[in-house]
Amino acid sequence: MRQTPTPAPASPALGPARRVEDAFAALHGADGALLVPGVVTATTATLLALTNPGGHIIASDQTADPLRGVLTQELAGLGRTVTFVDCTDADAVVAAVEPATQVVHTPSLSDPLMKPAPLNEIAIHAQMNDLLLVVDNTALSPAELRPLDAGAVVVIEDTTPYLDGWSEVGAALVTGLDRCLPRIAEQCARLGGEVDAWAAHLLERSLSTLQLRLTAQRDAAERVAGALRAHPAVRKVHRPSFDESPWALETHRGFGGLLSFEVAEEIRDLSGVLAACGPKADGTPLASTARLPAHTTHAHLSERVRREAGVSRRLVRLAVGLDDTDALIRRLRRALDTALKQHEGGE
Repeated sequence: MRQTPTPAPASPALGPARRVEDAFAALHGADGALLVPGVVTATTATLLALTNPGGHIIASDQTADPLRGVLTQELAGLGRTVTFVDCTDADAVVAAVEPATQVVHTPSLSDPLMKPAPLNEIAIHAQMNDLLLVVDNTALSPAELRPLDAGAVVVIEDTTPYLDGWSEVGAALVTGLDRCLPRIAEQCARLGGEVDAWAAHLLERSLSTLQLRLTAQRDAAERVAGALRAHPAVRKVHRPSFDESPWALETHRGFGGLLSFEVAEEIRDLSGVLAACGPKADGTPLASTARLPAHTTHAHLSERVRREAGVSRRLVRLAVGLDDTDALIRRLRRALDTALKQHEGGE
């Protein structure tokens, strides 16, 4: 299993934004990076830079709003077409290739179903068809995976949930091959906006603890997933493993701190479950957070499309933080026990 390098200390003479870019590039084994105000801006700029009017983009069917809206509306208005496919299935990606296809854009780990994409296999097909592989690595970070090593040409990461461990900065980082970055930087300049120096300083501070935090969050997520699998109120836990994806042993250190789980159909009220795995009222930093994708990131989709994507109304997406894992598991068990009792009492 590969080791993630520790970036060398940047010169204090450089501004904080440049130091963040250099540190992020070093984590990915690249020569340069761009700090951009938001992942939607970063992705839009990247796809515009790497395609021409009339070009076709293959994107993951797990893409959520607001990015999905940009791909289907704004990019269409600029002459690009997009096909959404299951990018965890390399054959589905290959089948979607058209003569006009220029880019494959996929997350390294689908969110919220937490399925790893076989980047090595997709990259081989992309190279054979003269396509560019762009990977959103937000759900793993360079502490768990470096997509450039697997054949990607550009990597995009939102600063949440990992790069900015304290959730103080809303930004994104882009790295990749030297020939791609100048075109992406030009598109970013056209879209406007920049990350201020103080936000860049906060992000620089957070990057220095990335590996330490991810190791702890990965271990905690494994424990939470194990506890959830053993609970009678939980129908399924979505958490990748090397047993299910043995090919990932060559590329991944682990699968980060994200997981999702589906509760039994008879449970209708999930408010207690959300409260159990949500942040504490005192604003504890680095705490676990939870959401219902059907009511947040995938709320724009019809019920039929959500079902086809595997995003049910009973799916809970959990980002495990650095709070007390034992206490989190106890709260979850109590909430699930209560939800089951409420159902049984209502029968």
